[in-house]
Amino acid sequence: MLLKIQELKLQKHETMEYCGKTYNIYKRSNLYEEVWKQPITKIAKIYSVSDSAIHKICKALNVPTPPAGYWSRVRARKTVKKMPLPKGNYREQKTGLRSETIKLSQEEDGILKFLDDENRTLVLAIADQIILPHEDSRMHSKIIAHRKKVSKWQKELKKSEAKGWGKRNLSDPPFFADTVSEESLPRVCRIFDALIKALEPLDCKLTDDLKIKVNQETVHISVTEVKEKIPHTPIEKENLELLKYEDRHNSNSYISKPKINKYDYLFNGRISFMIHGRKTFRDCKAYVVEEKLGDIVLALYEVSDVLRQEREKREEEARQREIERQKKEEQRERYNLEVANTEALVNKAEDYETSCKIRAYVSALEKSGELDDETATWIQWAKQKADWYDPTVASSDEYFGKRKHEESSESKVLKKSGYSWW
Repeated sequence: MLLKIQELKLQKHETMEYCGKTYNIYKRSNLYEEVWKQPITKIAKIYSVSDSAIHKICKALNVPTPPAGYWSRVRARKTVKKMPLPKGNYREQKTGLRSETIKLSQEEDGILKFLDDENRTLVLAIADQIILPHEDSRMHSKIIAHRKKVSKWQKELKKSEAKGWGKRNLSDPPFFADTVSEESLPRVCRIFDALIKALEPLDCKLTDDLKIKVNQETVHISVTEVKEKIPHTPIEKENLELLKYEDRHNSNSYISKPKINKYDYLFNGRISFMIHGRKTFRDCKAYVVEEKLGDIVLALYEVSDVLRQEREKREEEARQREIERQKKEEQRERYNLEVANTEALVNKAEDYETSCKIRAYVSALEKSGELDDETATWIQWAKQKADWYDPTVASSDEYFGKRKHEESSESKVLKKSGYSWW
């Protein structure tokens, strides 16, 4: 939990100057009281050194430190045992180099900057105060439901493994059902319970598969438990198979050697929480995951903002692609319209040219001399056909109807009508 440490508080610790650098003076009795009052991560900030530096100083002064899980038990209001300070001829103090100035690191100073001041203060306060619920307290309803699914799947896996089938014929495992042991399941569920109970007042939501929605972004937490590789000890059934194989093998009877694993991979209780594949919190010598609940809260918010930025980037890229697609589509439509209009123009011009040829021919015929009635009737008919061909007149023909001047000449070829057979 990244909280501001006041300069006034830091001045209580003695320091000394040497060659232009500042050194802390660690007094054994004072350090003992400090490490049992608050986590070493906070003590390190007070002295402006790393966590490992405090551990080394404690070891050098023979100062006992709280074991892993101590502070999570304190937060859960459980009874804890404080180890006494060993008596003997031990060094009373030690000096160690510290930074020249004590202030928030760039990482701490920049945390949750995407939130407004009010929400940032609220989230930081919740991260600082989050505690692990008591073992007997009722869990969130979605965690209870998911835990039942996990327990059911793990029982089915045990039955399947006993038959030698492994994971065959099993449904896909629910979240963390195949990455966490039955023994660690209650612990993992309590951690999720602590997180969602702290986050729900901030309008965060828990999904059915235990993803957490932070600021409308869905953040996935992957949970794994470390497996240790240990030599396999054959069970009674495997020993019998080996004896059967050796007996038959010695009697020259063909029998395949039973396949028995050389090693077993067993869960060892050390778990890790990975926030959307970006930040990991794992059990280690210095702390357990439960002691990092506040940091997990902050990580959930930090990752949610990264997801927001990535989502908005994808949406903007999709919007730009759609704009580009629409531009291309509009360009295609304009081009095709231009092609159609040009073709129609050419087709109309061809029809007009035909009408002009007909009129020219009719005019020449009229000038050729006296015309009989039949020729005069034919000339009148020809003029009507010229008007039918002429797109500027666009008259309708008794037999052909309206001519579609804009269409191609091939589609307007006049054809004789044949018989229709029904």
